[in-house]
Amino acid sequence: MQHSIFKHPQIQRAKQKLKLTASRFTDNHISLAVTGLSGSGKTAFITSLVNQLLEANEQAHLPFFSVLAEGRLIGVKRDIQPNLIFNRFAYEQAMSDLSQNPARWPASTTGVSQVRLKIKYKNAQGLSQYLLDDSTLTLDITDYPGEWLLDLPLLEMSYPDWLEHCDDELADTKRQSLAGDFLEAVTNLQLLNKADEISLQKVASLYSRYLLTCQTEGYQLLQPGRFILPGELTNAPVLHFFPIPKSVIENQNLDLNKPPHDSNLAILISRFEQYKNAVVKPFYKEHFKQFDRQVILVDCLTALNRGHRSVQDLQKALDWLMKSFQYGTSNLINRLFEPKIDKLVFAASKADHITPDQQVNLVKLLDNMLHQARKKTQYQGVLSESTAISAIRASKSGLGKVKNEEVPILRGIDNEGHTLTLYPGEVPTTCPEPDFWKHQNFEFPKFMPTNLAGSHSLPHIRMDQVLEFLLADKLK
Repeated sequence: MQHSIFKHPQIQRAKQKLKLTASRFTDNHISLAVTGLSGSGKTAFITSLVNQLLEANEQAHLPFFSVLAEGRLIGVKRDIQPNLIFNRFAYEQAMSDLSQNPARWPASTTGVSQVRLKIKYKNAQGLSQYLLDDSTLTLDITDYPGEWLLDLPLLEMSYPDWLEHCDDELADTKRQSLAGDFLEAVTNLQLLNKADEISLQKVASLYSRYLLTCQTEGYQLLQPGRFILPGELTNAPVLHFFPIPKSVIENQNLDLNKPPHDSNLAILISRFEQYKNAVVKPFYKEHFKQFDRQVILVDCLTALNRGHRSVQDLQKALDWLMKSFQYGTSNLINRLFEPKIDKLVFAASKADHITPDQQVNLVKLLDNMLHQARKKTQYQGVLSESTAISAIRASKSGLGKVKNEEVPILRGIDNEGHTLTLYPGEVPTTCPEPDFWKHQNFEFPKFMPTNLAGSHSLPHIRMDQVLEFLLADKLK
């Protein structure tokens, strides 16, 4: 039998060299930022994204994921994460929680963790389909607490700048009432006296308690984030600082630019700067300057349940955190030396908490909340998409009869294990005026996850469309 000329050793060596050259110029790596404030569903989203890829096959419910629909997906595996200092994303534990009977939601994020996936696929177009039998895309995902996100803009603020921001926040009458104990303590603290670390720690503790109470009341724009979720910095002196209200500055005649040496005031300013330089800046450099794709998860429904103040604060928090990312068109050079986010998904989470007919309204509400931020990213050339998703679907939709009329309904399990069958109501396309909440409230339900019943793939809404938008152009 004659041997093909393409089997000749010299031809094989030439082919290997061409493969190596092609791989060097192939854009085969994505660093994905999954961004969301506390309670937006980041852990559930990452768990589902990993699950959909690992379990992707002909039976998977991913009709819009083209590499799978075209039969070009060879397989996906988890690989060793890029940064061994950080925790391994607890995918297995999350799947174990969801597989229990009754199932339970995975634990929320409390620190930084990472996951790396290798996606092997058959090439469909371009030079690579002739040079390479297949290609591999590396997908890195970093998970981190939503509470820490809002610290990033502090890098561009001085202590006086931050005090001005905090004064603006405390102008809200509800926040003032929640901050009563802290305001009394900081008013009684003599800031020009020699530094008293115990007193500073006590006032900082009251400020931290105030922020936690604000979070319980539905506020989102809360920082420093480590005061809410300190992680490894619990009880560290770098967290023992707090803002000084304008009234205290005037009453004690404080000069923020020339604080007396070793005074309480000098220590507060020093610790604010230390917090930025030793905590926030390394976190920013390690993560946020490396991303080239992003998903921003927004829990609009919980904000609507809590009222007008919560919706407005959520919008402010989203505008605030988006200032921290680098957006713009991407090319080979800046991907190597200065990555920029070139694709962005705005995702309203928990779409399974409303009936399908209301999901269009949910997307319109999300777009309305992100109007200003989205205009800026569009100007910078970023491709963006708005959608309503459920990373792990916890309800079933259908039709029911109310007064002999068919209406859309949801069926799911509440926190007490009872089956709920209800019509959750309509979603507004814009934030209602404050007077609206004086007469009626929103009551979108909370569901527990359903048991997987032996299935390996998590039920979802539109995760395949998110995967297609984020990955398809790299899987050609």
